Amino acid sequence: MRVLADAWGRAGVRRGTASTVPTVISTGFAELDRCLEGGGWPVGVLTELRVGRAGIGEMRLLLPVLAALGREGRLIWVAPPYRPCAPALAAHAIALDHLVIVRPRTHKEALWAVSQGLASPAIGAVVSWFADIREQEFRALQRQAAAGGRWSFCFLPRNLAPQPSRLRLVLEPAPRGVRVTLARKAGRPVAPLIVTL
Repeated sequence: MRVLADAWGRAGVRRGTASTVPTVISTGFAELDRCLEGGGWPVGVLTELRVGRAGIGEMRLLLPVLAALGREGRLIWVAPPYRPCAPALAAHAIALDHLVIVRPRTHKEALWAVSQGLASPAIGAVVSWFADIREQEFRALQRQAAAGGRWSFCFLPRNLAPQPSRLRLVLEPAPRGVRVTLARKAGRPVAPLIVTL
């Protein structure tokens, strides 16, 4: 992608060894980057974000990366729980003309929309919200994220059974930010850290 090629000179984007796209992109939060393998959000990974209740600052955690990726392609948001506030997003440098909000009527439509976003080379990132998802559905989306080489984030309720994620973040409210507990596929959870928002 032409715009990704332009990203090499920017801080926070690291180049893969034999790839034409970066393998990670900075979260925009130094303390979180230090805890993530490779130093940022990994490409081709469906990052699982677990939240007990919406509105604790979980979207602010993604705004820096979405602002960067929105300059490089469209942002697809599938089934966000609230209507996005355009002035707030614009204040965080989100390219509103690159933001596509999908309001699916059914779970099947939501899965289809995420799948289409993950397959499209015009997409910078896919963000989705599911009240429930079966393991085989999650695995299918993981495979599509890997095959498409997309950044993708999936918000799920905290009380759902864990999915077979390569990267899972459990988010809780904290003074002036969020408490983040990281869990990786082949490792123990990392001690919680507070990300100041």
